[in-house]
Amino acid sequence: MREQVANLGSDFLFPKLHGRWAQAWAGAALLRLVQAGSSDAIGRLLAPLGIEVTQRPDVQRQLLRRHIAELSAVRRLADPGTARFYGAFLDRHFYDDLKTLLHYRYFPEQEVDIAVLLVAAPELPHLDAAALLGARNAPEFLSRLPEHPCRAALLPLLVEVEGSHDLLAADGHLDRVFYAALLGATAGLPAGPRTRARRLVQTEIDTTNLVMVLRNLLLYRLPAAAMCRRCLPGGQLLDPPLLEALIARPDRGSLIAALPPPYRSLLEPFVAAELYVSENALWDRLYGLAQADFSDYDHPAASLVAFAFLKRFETLNIGRVCEGVHFGLSTASILGMMIGAGHV
Repeated sequence: MREQVANLGSDFLFPKLHGRWAQAWAGAALLRLVQAGSSDAIGRLLAPLGIEVTQRPDVQRQLLRRHIAELSAVRRLADPGTARFYGAFLDRHFYDDLKTLLHYRYFPEQEVDIAVLLVAAPELPHLDAAALLGARNAPEFLSRLPEHPCRAALLPLLVEVEGSHDLLAADGHLDRVFYAALLGATAGLPAGPRTRARRLVQTEIDTTNLVMVLRNLLLYRLPAAAMCRRCLPGGQLLDPPLLEALIARPDRGSLIAALPPPYRSLLEPFVAAELYVSENALWDRLYGLAQADFSDYDHPAASLVAFAFLKRFETLNIGRVCEGVHFGLSTASILGMMIGAGHV
């Protein structure tokens, strides 16, 4: 991801990004995709994007590669600080591939080729899967990773997982490295969008933590100590002591009652609903914040960071539509899975 950037200002990029978003699968266009009704119809709508929906096992990877390519193109036009933020934002996919490699290394799925499990987009740092999986130990695995700012932080993780095979802990460690770098990248943004970018990143951290805590309470039932280690630092409203208190709550109602007002008022109506409804409400809140920043014509620089978040949600939504239609879900059910569907 090290490359020259054009260093074009927000006055140039603002209309360019808004033109691109006008063509996005959001609002009425997303509704049209949801209502397509069949994989063939969705395939015709997505064909101009280069997405081949008949290759179902590969659809998610196609969507992610398109997403990465589009944000990488914006990155090449941005000022250096925004370009670094975009690089850190896209690194989530590098870390996801690294998680996949670690899972495959210690619990190999012999019937599944590792190549089909990796995004391996050309814009990401290259991970040589064969070389990494052939490493004899943690130091050798580290030596075969590409140059990347995270390398110095990875050796303790690799040594630990080599002994414990605790891949849940490894995933949590990589998430912490990713979000720490993403928060750090906000410091290099121009003064105008810096505060808004931090709010978006910190809200994503809060949302990720709260989703994990809710899932643990209702599904996983991991020990409190393990969950505390899994939670991410750096959130806006949910600091580590509060997260620890939330993890100790015995039921969903008392957990929601203990939340700070924005999250409590958001989730109280869904205390008896299926879990995905609460999760979508949380992600929808982040979508709304990003869209408000993107649409602020008085502060065009804020749109550059917000665009990355909106495009990520667009990619997630398209993937959910494809999966929902494949499994025969109703239009209403699929629409209920969409993030930001109410923000037109």
